Amino acid sequence: MQTWPPASLRQRQLDLRETRDALRNLDRNNPDVVERAMARYLVVRAAGFIEAVRDDVADLFATEKASGEVARRIRVHLRGGQGVTPEQLLTFVNSFHPSWHGELDALLSCEDNLLRGRIGAMVAARKKIAHGDGENVTTSRALAWTEAAEEVVKWLVKRFDPKQPASLPVSDTSNNPLT
Repeated sequence: MQTWPPASLRQRQLDLRETRDALRNLDRNNPDVVERAMARYLVVRAAGFIEAVRDDVADLFATEKASGEVARRIRVHLRGGQGVTPEQLLTFVNSFHPSWHGELDALLSCEDNLLRGRIGAMVAARKKIAHGDGENVTTSRALAWTEAAEEVVKWLVKRFDPKQPASLPVSDTSNNPLT
């Protein structure tokens, strides 16, 4: 078994944080158009971060836990454009273990559905950006959505850790190795 989380996941997180920090530390003498473009780019990156990590950890989990045939079958359905709305994420994790749906739902529902709302808004904004819109994306929204994305990813990484028993909850993400 390889080190968990794999270096590729840690690198994805570093890349996202680098983009986030570039927006946070953007020289205020830049034109507003630069800040708006960076905020939109961060939204695209944060949503893509969830997608990539979701698929990577599921792939690694299947490879470690299942026979080669089953792992290949799971891989066929990864990286195929499945979105990351809260409902899509819940459906995805439920396909691995029913209790995982409840765990993720509880996380998304905390603080009056704060994470659910942020992830949903981020995914909706990314879709608008992809179609040439997304003017409602502000720096503060992009940063908040990125934090939400990182929180969901922490849960995914811990939940799909092959050493983690499938039936035990992983509700606490504070001691997650991907921080």
